[in-house]
Amino acid sequence: MKKKLLTGLLGLGLSLVSFGAESLELGFLSPKQLKSPNADVNGVRLGLIYTENRNVEGVDINIIANKKQNFKGLSIGSLYDRTEGNFEGAKLGWFFFPITFNSVGGNMTGVQLGLVNIVEQNIKGVQLGAANFTKTGTGVQFGVFNKSEKIRGLQLGLVNMADNLEGLQIGLVNMADNSEIFEVLPLLNFNFRF
Repeated sequence: MKKKLLTGLLGLGLSLVSFGAESLELGFLSPKQLKSPNADVNGVRLGLIYTENRNVEGVDINIIANKKQNFKGLSIGSLYDRTEGNFEGAKLGWFFFPITFNSVGGNMTGVQLGLVNIVEQNIKGVQLGAANFTKTGTGVQFGVFNKSEKIRGLQLGLVNMADNLEGLQIGLVNMADNSEIFEVLPLLNFNFRF
């Protein structure tokens, strides 16, 4: 089974490289990978258990876990996905099933789909998951629990929390410190004074 999986991943990687990717990274358990953990990948990165590289641009497919400094492109799979710096693109779980823990240490532009989504700085885009966290956001947080220090857009979930809301909260419990009516409201809360 392991041999078939490795052969399949290698075949997929070589196929993608033949369509114009500049580099290929195959990883088993870092540092057991083709390139150094300090190397950049501009093309395709395929990982089994844990793959680590500096900057990744292109397609990133990992089964268990991965880490990188900055990312641009499409990231698929991986139960744990960590970007230390900035993320631009889309992070999707296996077969769009959101069982992933996604963590971005810097800014994010794009889409995060996972069980838990964290952006430590600013997000422009969409977070879809059971729990979504960001410092500041422009866009949509859709989940069971959504929290942002400052959000400009929509929070849609069972519990929505924002220190500074510029937009709309829809959910069972909505908390916004700067709400136009009350700080805590059921069903709907808003602040349209920017």
